[in-house]
Amino acid sequence: MRFLAKKRYFYLLILTFFLAENAVAQEGEISISKDPKIDKLLEFQKEINQETDNDNRLKIQIFNGNLRNAEKVKSQFESKYVDIPTTIKFETPNYKVWVGNFRTSLEAERYLIEVKETFPNAFIFTPPKKKK
Repeated sequence: MRFLAKKRYFYLLILTFFLAENAVAQEGEISISKDPKIDKLLEFQKEINQETDNDNRLKIQIFNGNLRNAEKVKSQFESKYVDIPTTIKFETPNYKVWVGNFRTSLEAERYLIEVKETFPNAFIFTPPKKKK
């Protein structure tokens, strides 16, 4: 009985092999058409993004002190929060670690609650505008 079952599977395997050899995939060309206004919109979006100064968005300051400790705090923050941009700024006489680039105060406050667990002195602020 076992021999008959093996024989049946063998014939099924051979049949599958020959049928698969004759199978053909579809061939053809794909053409994507888009509205020419999309390119104009993308260019317009690029212009808007260049005009908007990202340094004027809300940020969270997590450290204020010397450079060595600022670098330690920055690396500690980056290891825990990978998705938030981090920078070290020098304002005489201290180095400051600024994190985030938040558009709204609600978004900044949500991150501040998380960040305060590790960095209790953190606070939200708007950086001073650059002089042109």
